[in-house]
Amino acid sequence: MHRIKSKLVALVIVALIASLVPAASAAQLQNNWSTTQKIVYVGLTPKEEPDFWTAYEGETTTAVTEGEMLSYAKGTVADAITFWKQTTRGKMKFGASKFFIGKPGTAVKHCNSNADSKAAMKIAGLKSIPVGTHLVTVNVNDSCGYAGLGQQGGNSLNLRSFGTTTLIHELGHNFNFYHSSTIYCSNSDYTKFNSTKCYVEEYGDFRDLMGNDDWCPDATLSATQRATIFSIPKAKDIKIAVDTTVDESKLITDNLVYQFNYKGVWYFFEYYIPGEERCIAFKSFLAKPQIQIRMAGPAWAKAKGNAVGPMLIQRQDSELPTSVVNVDPEALPARWLLTGFVEGEKFQLPGAPYVLTVKSTGATSAVFSLTKI
Repeated sequence: MHRIKSKLVALVIVALIASLVPAASAAQLQNNWSTTQKIVYVGLTPKEEPDFWTAYEGETTTAVTEGEMLSYAKGTVADAITFWKQTTRGKMKFGASKFFIGKPGTAVKHCNSNADSKAAMKIAGLKSIPVGTHLVTVNVNDSCGYAGLGQQGGNSLNLRSFGTTTLIHELGHNFNFYHSSTIYCSNSDYTKFNSTKCYVEEYGDFRDLMGNDDWCPDATLSATQRATIFSIPKAKDIKIAVDTTVDESKLITDNLVYQFNYKGVWYFFEYYIPGEERCIAFKSFLAKPQIQIRMAGPAWAKAKGNAVGPMLIQRQDSELPTSVVNVDPEALPARWLLTGFVEGEKFQLPGAPYVLTVKSTGATSAVFSLTKI
């Protein structure tokens, strides 16, 4: 679900995570590359705007085959399909999409996604929804407060806001992706990792389409998210006390995400190079190549019911030494965040006696190591 951000206390000592593989059989079948995905799009129509989907406000008076809103909706579906094809490196297949418009009065002012979905199925002539088919129900009068509501590992989703990124995000839930989150400890101190000083922000990962609601147009899914659900790329195990080189210039052959497991907590290491096409317009960035660390463990497992996924470690720029930021920390707004580790930094993993050392970062590659304390 995509809604107002919420903060969850990080329960960091109890309960271990057994696996990141989707448990829902429907999701497993749906994410099988032999399954052809299909989108059935149903636009419910407000009583007070009977021509909501069919109206055309162009300058010409010539005949138009469909209204501007319907045309826009079809464009969002096409863009979403392109996104998921690219995200899976062409492995996900899509069949022809179908579009239906409900009669005036079908877009009821209420908070009842089940009723809307049932109405949409009737309009589309569906008695059931097959695996791989995604019923997209749009009710612009929905009063629940969310932009969209996906079905975790399921095949139905509801939208109030029907922009492209919202559709991509909710389809992600159907494919069993949880929200891309962040975790922060007071004073950027992770050496004493506990629930008193650390918290999880469910939508905090602003570089990920399964994360923050302040998406940039070119945001994508982190390699960590793709590795845990699609195994594209497949995460590679880190060798302790051995230099790891990640080379982004070898996108096809190189593993861009590395993993490490300590007592049931998974740590993922991903190379990130900021650029104009990668959301640096946001207030929270450091324009240097960096190693990002995402966690999946006790806090992730406990919050799973709230759709919290892998958590990106973040720190306050203003709490870092001048040698790292290259700007006087006191001159930086406290709200600015650093979501990666740059060349020359060392960082002890939260809840684990291991230290990350970023030895070098460049335009396309980086070298880092993990050593035991």
